[in-house]
Amino acid sequence: MIIKPLSSAEDIQAAALADATALAGTLLWVVNTNNAAAKVTVANASAVTVYIPAGEGMAIRKDPGAAVDASTASGSVWASAIAYQN
Repeated sequence: MIIKPLSSAEDIQAAALADATALAGTLLWVVNTNNAAAKVTVANASAVTVYIPAGEGMAIRKDPGAAVDASTASGSVWASAIAYQN
């Protein structure tokens, strides 16, 4: 998959997603730099939780305006708004 970054990465472990472009968008690239799985919560109309393995990244589709945050024992979880092409 080829991704096109639309915003700077921000640490959603430190604080919930705040970048206006990322909040308004529907696709995020989320990377867990921790050495343990990260729990990522997406506050869609019905909130959902996914776990991202240590050292992995994934594309997450969300509702426009939905907040996203992460919790881990330590380390950072980075999120950027993206577009993609298969």
